[in-house]
Amino acid sequence: MTPTDPVVTPPAHTPEGGVLVGNANARHVMILYEDPQCPYCREFEELNGPVLSTLVDSGALAVEYRMRCFLGAESVRADNALALSAEAGRFDQLRRALFAAQPPEGSGGFRTQDLLQIGADAGLTEPDYVAGVREARYEKWVLKREDLYQEQDPQGTPAAWLDGNPLDAKVLFDPPLLERRLRT
Repeated sequence: MTPTDPVVTPPAHTPEGGVLVGNANARHVMILYEDPQCPYCREFEELNGPVLSTLVDSGALAVEYRMRCFLGAESVRADNALALSAEAGRFDQLRRALFAAQPPEGSGGFRTQDLLQIGADAGLTEPDYVAGVREARYEKWVLKREDLYQEQDPQGTPAAWLDGNPLDAKVLFDPPLLERRLRT
């Protein structure tokens, strides 16, 4: 990418490039960095996804997902699809589906056809989503955003901040402890 290449910014994102799931006025706001190719992020989702969803649905928590792509081309392709899913209002559905279908790291997964099928399974069959995946519409933006996120979150994924305070990895992988922190 050269400095003159146009970078198309997708709608339905925060000014920081994340996607907010839940009410911005929730009691707690979590910023969560994830890479769709990261096995630890999938583990975090498996351990804590139901609690996060319950708290988001109740209005007690909002989560701003800032998707990373440092694990390679698979992550870049998946993040492009996630940006498109946010436009269609189905970001969280696709995010969860990607973790459920996560191929082994570095295996060449999340190919265009994979993302179209996973997207269809998550209710994303609109022509704009299909075209955006095929043309890699937001990949330049995804890569530019990764540079910014690397500065904000140099230690990797998953990483989280709750109400502006970093959460230790021990908290992230201790579901009862995380739930207590989210409910107080």
